[in-house]
Amino acid sequence: MSSYDPEQLVFEQEVTSSIKPIMGIEDRPKTVFETLFYAFQVTLVDFTPFIWAGMFVTLAGLPDSILPTMISTCFLAMGVGTLIQTIFGNRLPIVQGPSASVLSAMGPVTAMYGFPAMWGSVLVGGLLETFLGLSRLLGRIRKFIPPCVTGSVVATIGFVAARISLTWIFGSGRNLHLVMAVVAFVVALVLKFRFKGIISRGFILVATLLVGVAGASMIGEYNWSAVIEAPWFAMPKLFPFRGFDGTQDAVIFSVAAIIGGLTGYIGSVFESLGDYAATCAVSGESYRVKHINRGITAEGIGCIASGFLGALPVTSYTQNIGIIAATGIASRFVTQVAAVMFLFYGLSPKLAVMLASIPRAVIGGVFAISASLIMFSGVDVIVSEKRNLKNNLVAGTALGMAIMLPFYASTAGAKWAATLSPFWRMYVNNNVFIAVTVGVVMNLLVNQFLGKGVDDVEG
Repeated sequence: MSSYDPEQLVFEQEVTSSIKPIMGIEDRPKTVFETLFYAFQVTLVDFTPFIWAGMFVTLAGLPDSILPTMISTCFLAMGVGTLIQTIFGNRLPIVQGPSASVLSAMGPVTAMYGFPAMWGSVLVGGLLETFLGLSRLLGRIRKFIPPCVTGSVVATIGFVAARISLTWIFGSGRNLHLVMAVVAFVVALVLKFRFKGIISRGFILVATLLVGVAGASMIGEYNWSAVIEAPWFAMPKLFPFRGFDGTQDAVIFSVAAIIGGLTGYIGSVFESLGDYAATCAVSGESYRVKHINRGITAEGIGCIASGFLGALPVTSYTQNIGIIAATGIASRFVTQVAAVMFLFYGLSPKLAVMLASIPRAVIGGVFAISASLIMFSGVDVIVSEKRNLKNNLVAGTALGMAIMLPFYASTAGAKWAATLSPFWRMYVNNNVFIAVTVGVVMNLLVNQFLGKGVDDVEG
């Protein structure tokens, strides 16, 4: 294609999913109560900055005393990044926030070079990501990501979502939390399939409140004392950790730190390409070139804002795709209201602590339903094009490598993975990054080079 057409489909043919939204991207709930209800539900499942911030503090070798401030800055970055994406970016119902791919890069950078160098890395990385989106390069290579590739990525995202769910369920190692997760799972199923209207669409929120707040309070598993002690309001400031490590520099631009941080950005860009496809699939939207270019541009701008706030870079959140798939609420307006709530969480430590006090096992039990729906949404995309041996091989190899390579790298191959450079260590542990790259390479090899002149065998 010689000219740039933002409305051009990413795929040559329309890709459909069996998941049909109840409320489309441009639809709005009829009442303020419904809007707040659905938005609060979004924040409950996407409420993971305290997890990523905690992991970052550990990787960076920082004291736990800075964790509350780190959580607040990440919430602010989530709110700002999500508003930028949903208003000026690809305008899909996508939540932006810190993730494992970025913290795995920024943690070691901070440990080695300090906070000012990390901020420099975040700002430069965000600027480069913005230019990448504006260059329209990613949109022009869409022929390398046909449905058999993107479907594999979406299915892999479902697998990652399931892993997150199980991590929340079994993370504490307590049998009581496992029981709570099972109860939450069953309650969510009952609410989803035995009720109608707002209760059915808001089953995630209702089940979480019933089991995670009311039930947890009755058995002493909800930390009300921490909620009472937390302040209602705290003003943010730019570069909040300035002077923490003994230097008064706000930002230091270190080449080594920037290169180290870029590994996280590469992973997050590939994750986002898959997340955009999955969001379109469950939202009843055609995946177009504009979604890629405008989305990555907005993501880069959001990362720049994160740097000034002293937070981790932001990327698209897989969890939110699960909410849309399970509830059918794909409203962009609801996501924007959720973004404003994230800002309130960042400004009000008490609100943040209230949500953080809900046992993660309960959230995991409910979220397991969403994860399964994402997986099969990916399968829908894979089978939406012609079934043949070549496409089956591309999808199967991408899925197999994306799921099993990180498993091997964290178990029997842990010693081998530890010998790799930081970039390749990040790569072999990033399911979505593997799915995208292996899918693209396999598609080029099988469908472009070896596939020419070879008759397809029906799968």
